[in-house]
This record gives sequence, structure tokens and C-alpha cells, in this order.
Amino acid sequence: MNANSKFKTFWPAAVVTCGVIALLLTLPLALFTLFSWIKLGFVNFSYYVPHEEFWQSLASGNPQKIYTAPLVAINVTSGFLIANMFTYTLGHTLVSVILAVLVVWHVALAMRRARRCGVARMPTASIGGATAGVFAATAASSSAALTGCCGAGMAGGIVALAGFGSATGAWMSNVATWTQFALVLLLALGLIAIKHKNGRPA
Repeated sequence: MNANSKFKTFWPAAVVTCGVIALLLTLPLALFTLFSWIKLGFVNFSYYVPHEEFWQSLASGNPQKIYTAPLVAINVTSGFLIANMFTYTLGHTLVSVILAVLVVWHVALAMRRARRCGVARMPTASIGGATAGVFAATAASSSAALTGCCGAGMAGGIVALAGFGSATGAWMSNVATWTQFALVLLLALGLIAIKHKNGRPA
């Protein structure tokens, strides 16, 4: 593949990757907003950037605090008695971006392999299932909570608002966070295996 053809394929891939990243980052907020509307019948957005808390988390040296360092906090029920807070954290955002890149990379390799082998269509079921799993893990592990007038009232965010309770929501959020890490590891190892297989002489 010459430089010109590489340049032509780079921009479509970059656009698709950016689109998947945007989807992974906005889907949890969209679901949280939807469930807030269903539960409370009220949606009004406001946000703030907790820069002091962010730098304090980084300076702490604690991996968990660094992972959960807040980038942007969004209140989807601003002005209501209960504040439904959705927070983009450093770790979750970075892992979501890495997952998006890995998913697009895998799909691109699958498409290329299908063209080389003359396959009429790709295994859409397996690719779709893996992609759905990535989106589900990203949404469930997002940082969101309900805060009342006297402090925190319900953790677990999206899962809790869906009606499963705060304890179940918090548990599923922790499980989904580790699932994200596992997906990153599995997808990365899969890419390494594919590259190794393609580079090996027949």
C-alpha cells in the first residue's frame, strides 16, 4: 500500500473512530438523562469543572483516586430537589477511548480479512455482540449518582435509576469497571495475536 492510498484510508478510519468515541462517551449520559426524565419528569442541565478536586486526586498518588479524578460534573436535574449528577472521570474516559479505538481496529481487520478471503459478509453476530458488550460495560461503569438536599442519597447511577436499587447499581458499576479492563486486555491481546498470525509465513 503506497502513501497515497494510506492517506485516503486514514481519514475515513479516523472519522469512524471519532464517531465511536463520541458515542461511547455520550451514551451513558444520554441513558442517565432518559432515566432521570422517566423517574422524575424533569431535566435541566448545568455543569461545572471540579479542577481542585481533579488535581488533589492526581496529587494523592492513590490509583483509585486518580482513576476517579473528575473531569466534568453534569447535573441533569439542575434546580430540582434531587441532583442527578453525572461525572466524566479520568479513568473511565481514557478506558472508553481505548475501547473505542480497539473496537474500530478489530472491525477494520475483520472487514479486510473478509475481502481477502472473498467472504460475502462478515460475522455480524459476533462483532455486534462484542460491540454491544463494550457499550453495556461502558454505560454500567459510568460515574453517576443521585444527591438529595442533605447529601448523597443513591449510588449506582444508571442501573439504580433503571429500578434495580442503589446497592445493585453500585455492585454492577464495580463489576462493569473491571469488565472494561478485561475487554481492553482481551481486545489488545486479540490484535497482537492477529498481527503475529498475519506476519507468520504460510
